[in-house]
Amino acid sequence: MLKLDKLRFENGGKRIAYDYSYDGALSKYFSKKDTFFVEYDRDVSGVPECICVVPFLANFAPIAWFVGFDIEVACADATFLASLEELKAEFAIHFKQMKPGSKVVCTSVEHNVIDGDQTALLFSGGLDAFEALTRNIDQNPFLVSVWGADIELSDTKRWDDFKRFNSEEKIIADDRVLYVKSNLRTFYTHHVDLLVDISWWGKVQHGMALISIIAPLSYLNGINTVMIASSNTGEVSFGWGSTSETDEKVKWASMNVIHDGFHLRRTEKVGNIVSFAKKTGHHVQLRVCYSELRTGKNCSKCAKCQRTMLCFLLDGANPDEFGFNIPSNFYELLFKNFNENAVMTTGVAYEWRCLQEKAAQGKLFVLSEAQTERNNIATFAALPLDEIVNRKADAQLKSKRLKFTIISKFPKLFQWYLKIRRATKRK
Repeated sequence: MLKLDKLRFENGGKRIAYDYSYDGALSKYFSKKDTFFVEYDRDVSGVPECICVVPFLANFAPIAWFVGFDIEVACADATFLASLEELKAEFAIHFKQMKPGSKVVCTSVEHNVIDGDQTALLFSGGLDAFEALTRNIDQNPFLVSVWGADIELSDTKRWDDFKRFNSEEKIIADDRVLYVKSNLRTFYTHHVDLLVDISWWGKVQHGMALISIIAPLSYLNGINTVMIASSNTGEVSFGWGSTSETDEKVKWASMNVIHDGFHLRRTEKVGNIVSFAKKTGHHVQLRVCYSELRTGKNCSKCAKCQRTMLCFLLDGANPDEFGFNIPSNFYELLFKNFNENAVMTTGVAYEWRCLQEKAAQGKLFVLSEAQTERNNIATFAALPLDEIVNRKADAQLKSKRLKFTIISKFPKLFQWYLKIRRATKRK
């Protein structure tokens, strides 16, 4: 059993601190120094407790499903309790290691209604989020950005940069941005990550965690619709923490969730961003990259940056106008993703295949030498991705586990290492 003993409002009612206790057998899964909290940029102390409990349950219940324990709370929202049961059944389709029988025990179950018709969009500043904003801009949604999700709580510089980038965007109104701070990725230990071979945040947690964090804000701001931008389409299916099947099952009170853009490939989203720029004259500045060595909006060198930049090129657009700084050796870097040492997951291979199909359309923004670059694109389009997918997967997993374990045990040493690498890169 894990019990929520009480929740406390701190920092003028802006911060919800959750006090909980658990059986000794569960101690290895939870940080003793870092108990769960969520902090908003406004006072949420007037929000009903059963709504304030939503973020707590959304982050702890999935751990209970995999470890096998019950959670006890004083009160809970009726709609959200039903939502958790549907989510558990959906995740069980992809994760056979889930334990049966874990449940939420509560003294009071309450039915709630959100008074209002406002919309909110989870906003990271990436391609998916920006494309969703431009396509739904007439709805004037609240944009909810979460510190502690993609940017570590200790990284104040990047968070300040993130807020500055938002303030510099002409299509983002300051009074429609809601900032939230939470340790949603550090209240548990690395033992939770090992429940799904390391990537707990990606494979299980992030969709319901980010959506649920909006619950108190929905009550205050009359938000009855929450949008979370899609990452993939229905063309691929694997265990992932944010899909249309999972996200749209996250509900509390009278609100609903839209897994937005599910019908669009990433290549099509880039096309929409380019079309928006042509229509309005405004080039949004994407932040798709969370490389450990990134110093600006994007590192413009990692595989994710490369795929996004290539997509702009194949749409006849200059990536530099959308937040990138395309390197002079771009095509050299591109082909390194497919050499004899390359390892590629099914999901990543799908992204490259979409780009191969787009390459067949023949459009290209030329960087310097048209014929050479068209030859490079033709070579890329003919690459046999099936021969690379899951190659050396076992070796890669062992390597990832080793790196993950070292970082988990020696976080300060890892931050020191990053500081040196960033300094070296700047030189």
